[in-house]
Amino acid sequence: MPWFLIVPSVLGVLLVLGGVAAIRNDWILPFQRRRVHRTRLFGWAQLVMAVAFASQAAGQLLGEGEARFVLGVVALFALLGGLVLATVAQRPSPDR
Repeated sequence: MPWFLIVPSVLGVLLVLGGVAAIRNDWILPFQRRRVHRTRLFGWAQLVMAVAFASQAAGQLLGEGEARFVLGVVALFALLGGLVLATVAQRPSPDR
C-alpha cells in the first residue's frame, strides 16, 4: 500500500478516535486542554476532518476523472470546515 493512502488513513482513524472521545467523554489530549474551551465542538471538528482525510484517500483509489476531482473538492471543504470548527472551539463561550 503506497504512502499516499497510508498517511490519510492513519490520520483519519486517529481523528475519529479523538473526536469520539471528545464527544462522549469530554476528553481531549493533555496538550490541548489549556486552549480548547468547548470539547464537544472540538470533537465534531475532528470528525469532520476525519471525513476530509477519508475522502482524500478514497479519491486516490479512483482513476483520473470527474469523481476524483469531486472527492478532492469535498476533502478541501471538509478540512476547511473542520478547521473553522476547531478554531471556534478554542474560543471561550459567551456565557463565561
